[in-house]
Amino acid sequence: EEMSEPILYDPRTDGRPVIWHKDPNCENLVKHIMETLKPDRFVETGTHMGWTDMWMAEHYPSLPIFTVEIDAEYYATAVHNCKPYPNIKLFHMSSPDFLNIIYFDVLKKGLTFFSLDAHWWNYVPLQDECKVIVTLDKYVVLVDDFACNNPRFGGDSFGGDASHPGVENNIEYLADILGKRHYRPNYEALPPYHKGYGLFIKGVDYTPPKTMREDGI
Repeated sequence: EEMSEPILYDPRTDGRPVIWHKDPNCENLVKHIMETLKPDRFVETGTHMGWTDMWMAEHYPSLPIFTVEIDAEYYATAVHNCKPYPNIKLFHMSSPDFLNIIYFDVLKKGLTFFSLDAHWWNYVPLQDECKVIVTLDKYVVLVDDFACNNPRFGGDSFGGDASHPGVENNIEYLADILGKRHYRPNYEALPPYHKGYGLFIKGVDYTPPKTMREDGI
């Protein structure tokens, strides 16, 4: 028998919804982007169980939301969780393939607000996602779990193991694709939101809130 309630616990990671890192500054940035730029759509890579998309759909019920998840179990859970929200369209595939599939019919028209959070498997698609996105005339890209310094925010690392730390998700990792200039948090990281986020903008006139500052390499 199908459950009617949303699934708000992930037994595989012992995780519960942590939308925008439970960081009010990050949440306010998202709201500021939505209110100031009025994007035509929201696109998330790494649906997980759909919690972020549910938050977006509740706050912006007329906003087209596109989201992709490669893991079959998470995708099935997200389908269940997102059923009450007709403005959410879910895809089950790799995120670069997803972006290419919706490229001409969706992404080439108007302004897309991207949230990039597909950072889990051995193959991390973030750079390949950005190679698609950067060909657009305009975009707003929020990279999740993005490391930065002064003040320090942690980030994900890719390709590491017990003896090798891997490559940190930071401006050096993305500068050759998205460019060196970006915005990052301008306040001290406090529990529980130790991880950072990076904001990349193209083709729009936008000044983020003062909780963000422009940075580069």
